[in-house]
Amino acid sequence: MYPAGMRINQRMNMAPDARPRRRAPGLFILGLLLLAAPWLTALPAPQKSKSETARLFAYDRSKPFDLKESSRQARDGVTYRDVNYAAHNPPHLRIQAYLITPDGNGPFAGVVFFHWLGRPDGDRREFLREATALAKQGVVALLIQGYFPALEPPTDALVDRRRVIEQTIEVRRALDLLLAQPNVDAQRIAYVGHDYGAMYGAVVAGVEKRVKAYVLMAGTGSFSDWSLKYWAATRARGEQFYRLTMSAVDPLRHVANAAPAALLFQFANTDEFITKETATAFFNRASDPKQIEWYDAEHDLNLDAARNDRRAWLARQLGLAKSEKVQ
Repeated sequence: MYPAGMRINQRMNMAPDARPRRRAPGLFILGLLLLAAPWLTALPAPQKSKSETARLFAYDRSKPFDLKESSRQARDGVTYRDVNYAAHNPPHLRIQAYLITPDGNGPFAGVVFFHWLGRPDGDRREFLREATALAKQGVVALLIQGYFPALEPPTDALVDRRRVIEQTIEVRRALDLLLAQPNVDAQRIAYVGHDYGAMYGAVVAGVEKRVKAYVLMAGTGSFSDWSLKYWAATRARGEQFYRLTMSAVDPLRHVANAAPAALLFQFANTDEFITKETATAFFNRASDPKQIEWYDAEHDLNLDAARNDRRAWLARQLGLAKSEKVQ
């Protein structure tokens, strides 16, 4: 059990917009290009230079966090803090998070967790059980609440591109906050993300070199795939416009530059949102070292085998103490 107030929230029930869409009139050749669009977008995007990528996700690291604590509870050698801090971009107000720390003086490994957009546990609560288990192995964990698309739904290509950049920056700031905690070993930092959390992890992996290992659960290589399918407003200026605008921030582009970080991909055999071909393409695009695991599960990957595998993998990557399996 976890501290009071850490209850499950459910996200909105999204469903594909099934209404037929009219094609805009145009030349015959334009029609052929539109028909070929799915094939074209399956190809890897051209690589940006490292300097261009760095500029895209640059931010002011001197900006204060103004960290505030809403509550604190200690239980079985683990302290749970419900915290919030200033978002890098003021319109996003404050970032909600849980900061979970083990007793003792360290040095401790550190892990940032980013939740999925699903139900149940479609928020920062998703990884509470795993963070607790890892704390008992000597890990400080920061479980962040995402805002795009969890709190701010996709609407328009240009707006959404900016939101992805800002959310990626918030992940980087989460790393800053984690590394600022007492007795956290900067050489033993990891990231765990599920669904959209995995996608942001893949983007961050191409930018950050402070993270030693990433666990990417049931993610896909393109933000456009889900935005265009589940939020009709994103199609207002055409699917190709949306895809081209978003291509610079797609996980598929950045995960190729994750090295030297190690990557663990976890996918479900019966995932209604990600085909095996899409998952395999995402994995193949990633840099080495990498590993892929498949499970007899759905998109939520809600089974002990997946939890225990990633916990054991993190223990090897971060040099953690041995412990019992997650139950």
